[in-house]
Amino acid sequence: MNTATALVRSRWTRSERILLIALLLAYVPGYPGLGIDTRETSNAVVLGVAYSVAFLAPLLALAASWRWPRAAAWSALIGGLVAVALGLLDLAGVLAGPPPSAMIVVDAVVAVLGAAVAWRSWARLRS
Repeated sequence: MNTATALVRSRWTRSERILLIALLLAYVPGYPGLGIDTRETSNAVVLGVAYSVAFLAPLLALAASWRWPRAAAWSALIGGLVAVALGLLDLAGVLAGPPPSAMIVVDAVVAVLGAAVAWRSWARLRS
């Protein structure tokens, strides 16, 4: 592989950035206490921190994707895996009890987008 090919592969594509933006937007309606999730929970601080990390990792990846593609890929991988974990744990009712019907849709979308982000980031790190 020559230098020109390596430079082209190191750049993030528009679709990868759009995927990160979609994941970030999917978090907005389901953020505990702010969106459609109205469940009361005893571990609200822990959930707030977990969702903050899950939101900030893709945001950091998006910001770093123009300048530091490898660091952005690691950040996106972490954000995608945390999104899948949080989505599936919430669907299972482990985080704050059974989710309301609107949250089921949000959790499913977050889990699918998180899996897509993690898959693309892993593929980027392997190349």
